[in-house]
Amino acid sequence: MASQRKNLYRLSPGAVAEDLFCLAPDRDERAPQLCAETLLTLRQNDYCAPDSIDDLQSPKRQLFAVRSLALGENFLGGRSKGRVGDPDTSPEEYGDRLASGDQVRGSANLQLAQLTLQGLIDPETQRGQKGAWLLRPFHESLLWYDARKPSPRSSEYTVRKVYMRGSGITLARLLADPADSSDAALGKVAVGRIREELNAASPLADIGSILESALPSNETWTDRRIDLEEDEESAWRRGADPRLAGLARSLCRHAEGIMLQGNASGPAKLWQLRCMLGLDLALHVLRTAWDATDTPSEDRFLLLSFGGSPRAQDPVRQRSEESYRRARIRLSEATVRTLAKLMRELKEEDKVTAFSGEFRDRTLADARSHDSVTNQLTRLPLPAGHEEYLRLARLAVETANYSRGSEDGFRVLLESVGMLVGTGSYRYLTATPDLLGAMVGALSNRMPMSSRDFIAAAREEWDLVINQESAAETALAAQLDGARLAQNARAAERLMSDAGLAVGLSDRTTMVGERASRSHR
Repeated sequence: MASQRKNLYRLSPGAVAEDLFCLAPDRDERAPQLCAETLLTLRQNDYCAPDSIDDLQSPKRQLFAVRSLALGENFLGGRSKGRVGDPDTSPEEYGDRLASGDQVRGSANLQLAQLTLQGLIDPETQRGQKGAWLLRPFHESLLWYDARKPSPRSSEYTVRKVYMRGSGITLARLLADPADSSDAALGKVAVGRIREELNAASPLADIGSILESALPSNETWTDRRIDLEEDEESAWRRGADPRLAGLARSLCRHAEGIMLQGNASGPAKLWQLRCMLGLDLALHVLRTAWDATDTPSEDRFLLLSFGGSPRAQDPVRQRSEESYRRARIRLSEATVRTLAKLMRELKEEDKVTAFSGEFRDRTLADARSHDSVTNQLTRLPLPAGHEEYLRLARLAVETANYSRGSEDGFRVLLESVGMLVGTGSYRYLTATPDLLGAMVGALSNRMPMSSRDFIAAAREEWDLVINQESAAETALAAQLDGARLAQNARAAERLMSDAGLAVGLSDRTTMVGERASRSHR
């Protein structure tokens, strides 16, 4: 039955995105969910790759008692079996007390602990049901998976997919078990330091373990190992795909740089890692699209704008908007080309005669309409030229939503790491102090460096343009005045100085990353 399902909808958006990108983020996967799923996969598997896929553990971790306290919501609602601490307290009553911050069995300062945990809530997750809310990466005792109520009327939460879709499982393997030996050395060091920071001594960790240990251990809803699902297994296997070698290289190098900084605190490193996981995955998607569409080297860049002038008077911002728009166009065109390729393969190699079962979208699958994509594709004579398949692929993309696993996923990741701001057609690219801090941390083995060298490194590592030198040999060289780009670079320097990432030594020299220099432990 499973093999039959895999053969269905081979021209659906998900199948096309997987064929094109190998790892394509869903538009619901933001940086917090991506990071939490990555860290949970590492934690549940003892921070190493299992010897066999049969030993792989699911990242689904519940922590319903800790959640109740941290989020002010009773995640143990509807649970009447068993008793907590004394013969009279049910799990549901226990959850009520935790959610309201009431004292439990002589506890002290529980409300203070609740306020502290509430201060750790990642604001990027504060939407929808509280089961999908996450804390900032701080300690492994505070890492949990998505949860959802089966219906609005239900009081019972269950651990299930909400915004975590498996990409974090793949990233965990790319860190813990990359194919290349040089990547593996960096990944091993990074994962080891991640483990250290997630297990550093903390009074909050003690609170979490005590709250969870009070729950009846024989019930199915306690924090236990949950059976691995088929798509989670597929996500882990995907990490061995050679098409992800470039992403693995970037992830291992950047994670190692972040985690080995000398002067950053553990939570600061983990927050930087959260930003970097999202940025690297977004750029993997874009670079794949550039390759698929044969994008010229002079067009392979994203322009960051740091000016504060009104939009009409800020040509750098306007060009930044254009660079983002062009990235979206490349992603769309890559999807069209991949869909056309798959159509041709099915038509010529698999000898498919009826395509209604290959499209998930009902409009595309409608064989009764003479002008539908499936009807035209079925009637297409062999041999047919590539332009015919491209025409039908474009028609399909215009008719159905093929952007969820590419354009929308790319946009959401950039928004969630603080690189994309604005709305509608006025969205432009920039970098918040948090994202700049992650970039500085990722380059810690080269720190400190001048701001000019840092901007050059940002171009080399992430295809980001900030100043005139990094715009050389790009289409921007003929589109923007060098003085405008120089002002943009100075604005970036001021932002880094204000954030404590750089120090101005003179009017002409700014040093970046002195505090990010490597630890010698």
